[in-house]
Amino acid sequence: MTVTGHDIVRLSLFLGLSASEMLRALDFYVLPETDDAPIGMRDIPAVHTEHGAAYVAIRKLETNECVFLSDDLCMIHQIRPGVCKSFPFVFHEKDGTTTWGLSAMKEICPGLGTGPEIMTGELEDTSTPVLRELAVYREFASEWNEKEANPTALSLIETILSDNRFTT
Repeated sequence: MTVTGHDIVRLSLFLGLSASEMLRALDFYVLPETDDAPIGMRDIPAVHTEHGAAYVAIRKLETNECVFLSDDLCMIHQIRPGVCKSFPFVFHEKDGTTTWGLSAMKEICPGLGTGPEIMTGELEDTSTPVLRELAVYREFASEWNEKEANPTALSLIETILSDNRFTT
């Protein structure tokens, strides 16, 4: 589950974690430069770290479960990342028009199609903050990747936690 700067700030504040402590809750997925980003990461920008370009995500346990999942309940539900709020939907904005699709298949998410029908208004209410936060993170990542001479995962998190764009 990839995260944006807003997600990182919310997690830090909610859990009372410093930048260095946040590194225990996050993973940095570094892909070889020759590999394309997996489908689920294509909308999130990679950021430079000491190990190369990486995608920042919530850490997963060896069981492949989210580190914040306990007894099938989300421990951070009230401040969960945008990707979790919008699951199983993905949103795209082009030329002022928002489109949406599904980010999972029935084999991965057996609950697809079993719950109440989602109305267009609900999708719009969900998509607006998700797309806004993603746009801010893209801008930040572009600046970070262009300007940071000695990027590290820790300095990235420190910079995010001090960047006013993510606290509003």
